[in-house]
Amino acid sequence: MTTSIDQLLIDIMKQYPIAGEWKAIVRESGMNNTTRLIETDTSRFAIRIYDNHQDRSIVKLEHEVLRYLSKSDFALQVPEPVLNNAGKTVTAASTGKLASLFQYIDGSRPSSSNEEHIHSLGYAAGLVSRALASFETTSEPQYKPYYELMDSYEGWTDEKVLDTAARCSYDTIVLDAIERVLTVRSRLETSFMRLKKLPHQWIHGDLNFSNAVAVNNEVIGILDFEFCTVDLRAMEPSVVMVDFIHASRTNEQRLQAMDTFAAGFGEALRLTQGEADALPSLMKLRMLDVFLHFANRCADGLDAPEVWKGQIQHADAVCRWIDERHDELVLLLRNRLGE
Repeated sequence: MTTSIDQLLIDIMKQYPIAGEWKAIVRESGMNNTTRLIETDTSRFAIRIYDNHQDRSIVKLEHEVLRYLSKSDFALQVPEPVLNNAGKTVTAASTGKLASLFQYIDGSRPSSSNEEHIHSLGYAAGLVSRALASFETTSEPQYKPYYELMDSYEGWTDEKVLDTAARCSYDTIVLDAIERVLTVRSRLETSFMRLKKLPHQWIHGDLNFSNAVAVNNEVIGILDFEFCTVDLRAMEPSVVMVDFIHASRTNEQRLQAMDTFAAGFGEALRLTQGEADALPSLMKLRMLDVFLHFANRCADGLDAPEVWKGQIQHADAVCRWIDERHDELVLLLRNRLGE
């Protein structure tokens, strides 16, 4: 029998020294985790229940990064894990699901339609990259670099992708989009040896508007360091900028948003020219990772075929747009981010 979220919350919260009554308030959750705001008479917390893994090592490393950032001169707020009754920051429900409780950071999500938020998130991303460049640990990264795509999604050959799509009964429009995305993957794989020579460091790995906190027009906090790993330094801005290539934006609005974000990032950190030139390819690499992530979820029955269908069409549209404007993007990003 499936355990309800309410039952899980009761099971988890009784393992924390929280005085008095508490109530859980539904907050917008991502695809990978369930989050709730926990309110008491005197305090507010954020609880995260990990839905896509049961690996303590991933959560412990995330908390190690958070401790490092909170004790450093990093200018932004990050979540502060709360100790449970056993003095640990990782809690297991009776079902085996892992969870963590954090001190709540006051604020709201920045908006991707707010020019000042875009610039501020760019600056924040640069600060994150600058701070994580000095992070040292004996812990092993729990996720592979984005360019090790075929190792991260072992077995996901073109044939397996197409076989999974066939079982979803997609029409020819979607199947054609899949073929184009697979062609992008094939072409990108030839550049991986060159990309591997670019600067590496610890990165957040999943930085976006939903993983940030803003007050008024300024980003004041960064959340969800679950995917923190050692990767190309230039992946950090790439992950954010690819989200500006959205169907709701005109071409001019997409380029303006990228320019504004890159300007903010560049104020905090400059990249090498080689890194700046690689950004369009890295944005496509991010889309390929998302494409395969949702293919895997669809194959495992975690999502309906319609969910993957949306990601297929989005990945195809984004990669085509990047290819059509490659030279323009390189010039823009060189000016804003290059040394």
